[in-house]
Amino acid sequence: MQLGDGLAIVEEVGRFRRGERRGEDGRIRIDVEWREISPWAVENGLLTIFPLARSDGSDDAEEKMTALHRSLEMDFVHYFGGGGFHAESPLDPDDGYGARLSRDPRITLPRAVWRVSDYAFTLVRAADPQAAGATTLSLHMFPADWRWPDRTNANTKRAASRRRRMAKQVQEVEIDWTWPVGADGSGA
Repeated sequence: MQLGDGLAIVEEVGRFRRGERRGEDGRIRIDVEWREISPWAVENGLLTIFPLARSDGSDDAEEKMTALHRSLEMDFVHYFGGGGFHAESPLDPDDGYGARLSRDPRITLPRAVWRVSDYAFTLVRAADPQAAGATTLSLHMFPADWRWPDRTNANTKRAASRRRRMAKQVQEVEIDWTWPVGADGSGA
């Protein structure tokens, strides 16, 4: 079952960051209201998870999930690059948010991560703990510094403090979530 459109979510985040979204007073909105983008958004502090799809574990559903995952990856590659230019980066399994994800045995480490202004995003495929054999596909949006730390003035006390703070944020972030109740038509 597909619940969300990953590319549409990322396009909307880009609109927020470019100042194309305005509040009722006409002023540019800087803060992102994730629930306006997707009612299923799971906000875990600085991490926002957008559930996109869930398979029931059948072979047919897994094939569709794999196709959806690949299609979204290619959409991101073309939307943020194209013409021989690739804007994606690998997600390092030993550093930052990549290390956090790689510690969870249910998660297949994402192959790529993209950046939209101050945010990074990646597609995460994981075993669904609520349903045997089922898998989920979600879009994880997190601070870009968790993947691309600022290296300017790297030897200052302020930079060292910032690195420690980011490392603590990554270590403490809650990456577990459950499929939204009622999202599959089952009711609350």
